[in-house]
Amino acid sequence: MKWTLLLFLINSYNLIAQISTDNSISLSCDSFYGVDDFESIYYSTDNVLYKKSESKRLEFFDIQLGDITSVDIINPLKILVFYRDTQTLVFLDNRLNEQQRLNFNTLKPQRFIEHVRLAGERRLWLYNLDLSRLELYDYTNHKLVNSTTPVKEPVIEMQSDYNFCHLITEKGIITYNTYASETSRIIEELKLPVAFDFEQLGFQTDSGWKWYRFDKEFRFRESEITTSFSQEYSPESLYLKGGKLYLYHQKRLHVQTINLKKP
Repeated sequence: MKWTLLLFLINSYNLIAQISTDNSISLSCDSFYGVDDFESIYYSTDNVLYKKSESKRLEFFDIQLGDITSVDIINPLKILVFYRDTQTLVFLDNRLNEQQRLNFNTLKPQRFIEHVRLAGERRLWLYNLDLSRLELYDYTNHKLVNSTTPVKEPVIEMQSDYNFCHLITEKGIITYNTYASETSRIIEELKLPVAFDFEQLGFQTDSGWKWYRFDKEFRFRESEITTSFSQEYSPESLYLKGGKLYLYHQKRLHVQTINLKKP
């Protein structure tokens, strides 16, 4: 038993240590979700969510909820796990213990939620597929705070921070604030997925990587990048944190520091 524990600790340490040494690690999973401030890695396999650190691996699963649609770790003390098929959102703490559960099937009026992100102050960003609009929802008082006008393009991904939500469509990216007002729009044929970390946003196009910075006017301005990126990867997942891009591709997690010039 002691040898088993020792081997587990050594393997976990090697997983984290390799990130800073050779800039890529082996990671076999169905989905990679990101890395927190303490370099814990979040991923899922067979609908089990894992949080792996240097010393331990935590997990969460509920087979009754179906497939995991998305995991939001913007606040590692309040992790969101969304199951679209059953319209269920689970809140987890930093040890992956369940704190709360929301069933969107009980919303009045009833609607189908396609995407969910944390908005802070006990609020959520919800994309209402029935009405094709973004909603700011108070999940403590169970009420709608704000909603946008209908979005004309299908929304295929959603990124957010506490004050802004970015809808990724087939034609580009639309940004809204908590007042449901559009503040920015990027018109670009991009490749999924999209990497976002508060002020920075990046994605691939047919011609290469493009990077943007959120300015004081709450608009994305294109930035020059001094780091070269290979076009050979077709990333399955992207995560941007603290100036590092985590790119998951064919069972390997590649890590690269980005250097952006201010626009």
